[in-house]
Amino acid sequence: MTETPDDSTYPQQQKKKKRGCCSGCLIVILVIVVAIAGLFGYYWYKSIPKKSPVEKEYNSIPGYFENE
Repeated sequence: MTETPDDSTYPQQQKKKKRGCCSGCLIVILVIVVAIAGLFGYYWYKSIPKKSPVEKEYNSIPGYFENE
């Protein structure tokens, strides 16, 4: 007959209690928040009206069209 090891001969391992959200969940949530903020910033930046090159040149010549 073979003997089976007694449970009392091995030290019992204490199970760790899970508290709150795991770090993986936190990273996923953080990535989603950063992506949403990035998309919002991108579309906000695209909505700003840009000056045309002609308007920039017109504004860079001071007083040329004012003294008529």
